[in-house]
Amino acid sequence: MTSHPHTDVDPLATVAFNRALAEHADALKTFAARMLGDDLLAEDVAQDAFLAFYRHLHEVPDNAVRPWLFRVTRNLCLDQLRRRKFKLRLFRDIQRDEEFEPTPIDSKTARPDEQAHTAEAHAAIQEAIDALPSRFREAFVLCEMQGLSYEEASGIMGCPVKTVSTRLFRARQRFRAAVSNIIKV
Repeated sequence: MTSHPHTDVDPLATVAFNRALAEHADALKTFAARMLGDDLLAEDVAQDAFLAFYRHLHEVPDNAVRPWLFRVTRNLCLDQLRRRKFKLRLFRDIQRDEEFEPTPIDSKTARPDEQAHTAEAHAAIQEAIDALPSRFREAFVLCEMQGLSYEEASGIMGCPVKTVSTRLFRARQRFRAAVSNIIKV
């Protein structure tokens, strides 16, 4: 078999795609997981976002890759959340409870009461994030957890910067109220 000098794969596009994958995959999965409350579904959503990026690679300017990927991921998450409304709530809650595992702390140095408090804090944080209305949750996750600017979040969410600011303010208030009895915020 001989190699052909002409291939359909653009090497620069491959480099751009691989760079975007390396730079943004973890952030997209984290964002989707926080939006959906489901790590496996979040991984699927992130993969779908990268497939869409690959299909539109030549249409996305280099300086717009990050917001483009987050916007697509957001839209895919919103689609999943709309579909979820039609499923039985009990089934979803049971499934999520079985999958949730708080981040472990070093069991060799931590006392059992510290471990219990840490697990309780992790659960309270996740519950507080899950309890936020989706429009507040996405602003909170994008700005607070992913470190995006209000302007970047505005582009991803498709709303004015002032709306991002307002939603983030309200999300912070609700989050603070939800976890104030467990952790000092």
